[in-house]
Amino acid sequence: MKPIDRVYAALYHEEPDKVPDPRDFAGLGSVIKREIIKQGPGFKIWRSPFGSIHLDYVNPSTGVSSGVFQHGWVDPENFVWWFNIAPAVRWPEDLERIEQPTLDYEDLKKAKKQAEEMHKKGYFVILSHHTAFDTGWRFVRGLKQWLTDIVRDPAFARKVVEFGIKPQMEIANAYIEEAHVDAVYVYGDQGTPEGPFISPRAYREIIYPWDRRLAEAYHKRGAFYFIHSHGYIMPLLEDMIRAGFDAVNPISPLCRMNLAEVKEKYGDKITLYTDLSVEMPPEGKIDTSRYTRILYGSDIKEKVEALTYTVRTAAPGGGFIFNRIARGHTEDQRLYMKAWERLRRYPVST
Repeated sequence: MKPIDRVYAALYHEEPDKVPDPRDFAGLGSVIKREIIKQGPGFKIWRSPFGSIHLDYVNPSTGVSSGVFQHGWVDPENFVWWFNIAPAVRWPEDLERIEQPTLDYEDLKKAKKQAEEMHKKGYFVILSHHTAFDTGWRFVRGLKQWLTDIVRDPAFARKVVEFGIKPQMEIANAYIEEAHVDAVYVYGDQGTPEGPFISPRAYREIIYPWDRRLAEAYHKRGAFYFIHSHGYIMPLLEDMIRAGFDAVNPISPLCRMNLAEVKEKYGDKITLYTDLSVEMPPEGKIDTSRYTRILYGSDIKEKVEALTYTVRTAAPGGGFIFNRIARGHTEDQRLYMKAWERLRRYPVST
């Protein structure tokens, strides 16, 4: 099968020739463009089209204690942190003073050409932007103030959501129509391992209407609708599926997300675009240090065991895309990818 056919089969909950992975995709990037203000070794300061100012930096302490930089499969650049220096809207009246992002026709022209080339090669082409919830805090208000807005001033929070997400939707619509994008992938963590940032009621009243509107707009134009969100989002997931999401990522054990539970409850309703997973203990707690070693460390046996569990749990019946492949060329990485190529083929042995 061509990569695009493989992904489509998974999204239609059919069993393709093998489980799709990131090599089956081609990305056009985000509709949110960055204006670099200053950069240097390990940091980058930039401005978003909303006017918010941000800092990307490599946290030198992340992962060092476990030795993953020296012995694992990651580079320091994979541990980039994103810090919001200044949101676009510090006072409610600022919302009326700033401009929204607009479509760049030159970028669209380039994206159309790129998408045509990728489609000729058989890839599934995706475009990305931020979620309605994530845009509200990351660009417009800052996390603390955004959560306060949702509780204390829901009417203003709805204005913030519309202000932030509507232009992204309009730009994405143009890309779908002109570049024939296969899916729009929205991203933004909606919680922590302890639970969602907001209550299910707040989600339904403030965020859901726009999640639903995005789904309808993209589906109408022939594109699928993916979401990336870390955090324990089980309390929101049924409503998110009802909103129209076609795939959810990453379903990570670090977020207490139980792959077996999600597959059993929702595996026939949404495609699981998963990270490497492990069997969750009955009490729902996981040894995060051990899982981090499995994910980023160098123990090939533990990795293949986790890989086997992930495939045998999520693959039956289709509706499964896998996100965690090895990019390097060490002997362990080659062994991992050899195991992956064997395990990803249908029919999957259970």
